[in-house]
This record gives sequence, structure tokens and C-alpha cells, in this order.
Amino acid sequence: MRRLAHEVKEQVRPTPPPPSPVELYLAGGRVPWSEGYGRYRREVTVKALNDPDLMRRFRGGEPLPEGYGSKLDERVVEYPWVLSRLPDGPGTLLDAGSTLSYPFTLELASVAAKKLVVVTLAPPAHMAHAANVSYLFDDLRNLMLRDAVFDTVVCISTLEHIGLDNTQLYSEDARFAEHNLSGYQPALDELRRVLKPGGTLLLTVPFGKAEDHGWLQQFDRDGIGRIVGRFGGALVSEAYFAHGPAGWQVTTAEACADAHYFNVHASKEPAPDGAAAARAVCCLELVKS
Repeated sequence: MRRLAHEVKEQVRPTPPPPSPVELYLAGGRVPWSEGYGRYRREVTVKALNDPDLMRRFRGGEPLPEGYGSKLDERVVEYPWVLSRLPDGPGTLLDAGSTLSYPFTLELASVAAKKLVVVTLAPPAHMAHAANVSYLFDDLRNLMLRDAVFDTVVCISTLEHIGLDNTQLYSEDARFAEHNLSGYQPALDELRRVLKPGGTLLLTVPFGKAEDHGWLQQFDRDGIGRIVGRFGGALVSEAYFAHGPAGWQVTTAEACADAHYFNVHASKEPAPDGAAAARAVCCLELVKS
């Protein structure tokens, strides 16, 4: 009888749940873009956006915790840097490139309080909805928006794609299979046009060696100068972050001037240093005069 009871107990023992995608990602050595990578990156980003001390560090340009965002792409620094500068309270906000159209950003108090227009070439897979959000599928170089309507424009890792081949990832429209490294400049004119006088452009781009990857370009110091000069406003803040053994850290333009972009779409193997995409980014706060 004792043996039978043991066998019955063995038969009803619950099966352990399968590992979650994040658990698989962590157990697999945190390989960029492997299963669970996106969810883990979102967890890190959401945690940062809701950590007052960390957001203060981003706003003040202070060192980040050791290992922050290691083996993750540049979104883990771009979102906190940009959103640490977004003013609280109501206002008009343009998301140029559809990087705010996720629940975890739309639910932030500073975003939820504003009338938000999201502009992107085609409906994105992550198109979240909220009462304060409108979507416009349009070319940032020729916007159907009136002059001087926005208090703030956010443009996170979008400018580097404009004028290049967007049919690989962002649109099926063959008109956007371009190759013009200066093609982003009219978009800066448009972002300036739709900003109110005194309005702010919060912009991030990959930084390091000037590189042309066909579907995006990376900007060097001269390229950053061309962006600032074309916009034509006041440069209020300029920050640089680089990925290395200590994760993402604040740095200088000179220290990361030789950074190369890891193009995951052109490489069959993960980068030896764990880089997921950009190894450095430039973040600019520009005010329309």
C-alpha cells in the first residue's frame, strides 16, 4: 500500500511551468536578439523610467550604475535620457518615428498628460492606443501638419534612417528604398517648422565612425555638427553614452569617436563584445529660437 501511495503521489506531482522567454534569454548567456531579448530589454527600460534616482542621473549626466544595460542596445539609454527631459503637465508632443507608441511609454504621466501625435511611415506592429494619441502615417520630410503647433518633438534613433533604404524594416513602399546620406536634412527643417518658438527637439542618433549601412547611417562629429547646424536652434544639451565592459556609461564624444555600429542584419554571429547595435549614441536637446 505504501508503494502504491508513493506511485500515485508521483503521478499527480505538478509539472513545472516551462521557462519564460526572459528566463531562456538569461540562461542562454544573454545573446542579443535571442528569444526573450526584447522582453528583458523592456523590463530594464521600464525599471529605469520608474527609478527617480536613475532618471536624475540621466538628466544630470551623472555616471550610471556599473553594468547598466550590458549587452542591450541603445534604447536603454535613449529612452531615459529623452524622457528625463520631457516636461511634466499638458502640452503638445510629436513623436517623430513612433518610438513612444508602446504602453510602457504612453502610461508615463509626462506623456499621458500631453496631446501626442505619432508620425511614422507605416502602421507599426506595436501601435498602442490611448485617448491622447493620434497616428499619422507620413514622411517626416514633408509633414501635413501646420506650423508651430508642438511644444516638444521627440526623435529617437529615427533620423539615421531617413533618406536610406526603409523597405528592409519599416515600409513596403518602394519609394523609400533610397540611398541619400543627406536625405535626413529636410526632416530637420520640418521638425523645426512644426515646433513652437522656444519649443524643444529631443534627438538621439548612433555615434562614432561615420558609417553607411544602407538602411541606416552612423554620425561622426562632423555629422553631429551638420545636424545641429541644419536645425539652426540653440544647443542646450549634448550627451554621449557608450557601451563597454561596464555596460552603458556616460562618456565624451572624443572617447567614443572610433565606435563602430554592430549591424545585426549583416552579421551571422553575435558581436564578441556583446554589442547589440550601436556602441555609442549622441543625444541632443535643441531649442527653436
